Amino acid sequence: MGKKIFLNILYNTAMMVMILCFFWSIKHEQYAVTLGSGVILAFIIFLKIQLRKEVKAMFKEKKK
Repeated sequence: MGKKIFLNILYNTAMMVMILCFFWSIKHEQYAVTLGSGVILAFIIFLKIQLRKEVKAMFKEKKK
C-alpha cells in the first residue's frame, strides 16, 4: 500500500510540473514543448486512472 501512496504523490507532482510546463510553453510560443507536455500529461492521467482502479479493486477484495 505504501508503494501505491508514493506513486500517487509522484503522479500528482508530475501532473503539476507538466501543467506548468504546458502553460509556460504556450506563453513563450514553444509549441513542440506544448505538444510534448500535453502527451506526457495525458499519459500520467492514464497511469493515475489505472492506479485508482487497482486500489479500488484491492479494497473490494479486502471487504469480501
